[in-house]
Amino acid sequence: MSATTIKVSSALRDRLNAFAAEQGLTAGSMVEKLLDDYLWRQTVEVAARQMRAMTDEERAEYMAEFAEWDVTDPDGLTDEPWRA
Repeated sequence: MSATTIKVSSALRDRLNAFAAEQGLTAGSMVEKLLDDYLWRQTVEVAARQMRAMTDEERAEYMAEFAEWDVTDPDGLTDEPWRA
């Protein structure tokens, strides 16, 4: 991956470097993590908004399909130590 420069204030750069150091990350990897987290939250918000907009019929259909798939959750792995 090639490096590039982005213009930020020195105050923001210092805050980013300090926060990244606290997490044991570089400034670049912290920016990547922050952006990934932000984009994930946006995706979840879109899904939540769509679910809130469902009609009663759509919600019932969704929950019925969810119930069908939910029984496969453990998928025979209930004895695994990490499934506590």
